[in-house]
Amino acid sequence: MPCYPRCCTIGAAVGLGALLVAGASRADTFHYRDAGGKSVELEASLVGFDQAVYILETADGRYHLVPRAAAEKRVASPGPTPLDGTAMAGRLREEFTAERFRSYLQDPFVIGLVLGSPLPKTSEGAAKAFLRDAGAFMKNVEAAFVRYVREARIEAPPPAHPVIVLIFETKDDFVKYASAATSRDEEFTRHVAGFYSKLTNILAIRLEECRTYETPLHEAIHQQVYVRKIFQRLAPIPTWFDEGLATGFEANAGKINVGPGKVSVRYANQALQAAQVGWEHLLAGDDPFHTPALVDDAYGQAWGLHWLLVTRYRNEYPAYLRLLGQKKPLEDDEPAQRQADFRQAFGDKLAEMQTHFRPSLDAACRKQNVILKPPERKGISLTEENLGRVQLTAVRHRTSGPGGLMGDRLEVQGTLTNLSPLRPMAFLVIVETDAATYADWCVPRLEALKSTPLPPQNVVKSMDIDAAAAATVAAVRGLGQGPQTFRVCIRSAPADSEEAQRWSSGQYPKPVFGATRE
Repeated sequence: MPCYPRCCTIGAAVGLGALLVAGASRADTFHYRDAGGKSVELEASLVGFDQAVYILETADGRYHLVPRAAAEKRVASPGPTPLDGTAMAGRLREEFTAERFRSYLQDPFVIGLVLGSPLPKTSEGAAKAFLRDAGAFMKNVEAAFVRYVREARIEAPPPAHPVIVLIFETKDDFVKYASAATSRDEEFTRHVAGFYSKLTNILAIRLEECRTYETPLHEAIHQQVYVRKIFQRLAPIPTWFDEGLATGFEANAGKINVGPGKVSVRYANQALQAAQVGWEHLLAGDDPFHTPALVDDAYGQAWGLHWLLVTRYRNEYPAYLRLLGQKKPLEDDEPAQRQADFRQAFGDKLAEMQTHFRPSLDAACRKQNVILKPPERKGISLTEENLGRVQLTAVRHRTSGPGGLMGDRLEVQGTLTNLSPLRPMAFLVIVETDAATYADWCVPRLEALKSTPLPPQNVVKSMDIDAAAAATVAAVRGLGQGPQTFRVCIRSAPADSEEAQRWSSGQYPKPVFGATRE
């Protein structure tokens, strides 16, 4: 996903431009006016620019995009000295408040936990243990990435700043932070599980993603690529390469068990099933990654192309990495330039590569004892959201008589798991159907990482109906049929919260058919 806002500015370059060549690598004090016209003084290093903006890096490793028209002057100064881990943790504590922030330092990492509400003293030990585990995982990521760098025969200096990972306990806090960091609206970030921002240099993830660490690993690889300066942040790196590299690593419960040279069952299957996106489309541009109908094909093909390059073109691969590493921040490569870069490193061999891919993949599967078989569907619904995991089975009961269909109902039951490693949670689980009926369970307290059964229920309670959806419901009910589809919604709150108490007393909103789901 894009990790930085697009800046539109008006006006000619002033002040900083004349000094750029002479002092591009040194740190100075910059004076400019913000969007509200307020004068700002910032101690930073000038790391790049284009016709519209300057990129300034501060002591915490963040990039600040300053419109050239807003720049006033640049004064030589000795700073800024990069913050160490302790100072960085202190800044984050100020940002999120001491009451709602916990941190753990595992050099070079600063692992931050952003709490949704104050943590009971009885849960402090669990929070410390979780942060230690997260720190150990990030060190495993670092070790795996260093192995990749060594095998690829490329240079990768250690990070110049603390490597920050923020883990958000609640979905709402994550969504607000993600929207502010990426300049995307909350409707978009509500569907994001984690991201690395090339502007802030921070990896942010939801707490519930730390069960398997699949998303944290993917985003952490992106972070390693840029904090170790394999590529320059905000440079025009082809998305297929960025994502192809990250998809080469996989994790299971914190263990990193696949690297870029190994076959990923998930992405290999996606590559083989891709029908709308070819490698030539990836080289031409990034559009497939931003088109919902094409994104699965794009990620699968990105993995496939990168895997082939790293395994069969080992001499050319480092040269391509170095070529991409020379790209400057805010440059804009046209499709022709991207294709020329690829040919410069690998020759005009794309068609040949596509021919070799399947035989090479089959040979690697035999050597690695990998079976490329998509996972079987077991007729079980699995939903994970808001720190809850619901495994649900549904059985449709239909009875007929002399007059035809007499009864049509859906029976559901399952298991709820509290994914929070920190504290007991209260849960509200609702099953909604396309016939505007629902069933619900309220679990007032479920201990951390524990499970409880959801007893069988018939999905027969009537939902309220949004006016715009009334015709749809009338059509379904007019056919005399029961529900055809359903979805599971999970809400959670700390077990000792006022919201949990309201749920326990039966005070929770009735679901509305046709309403936008949060």
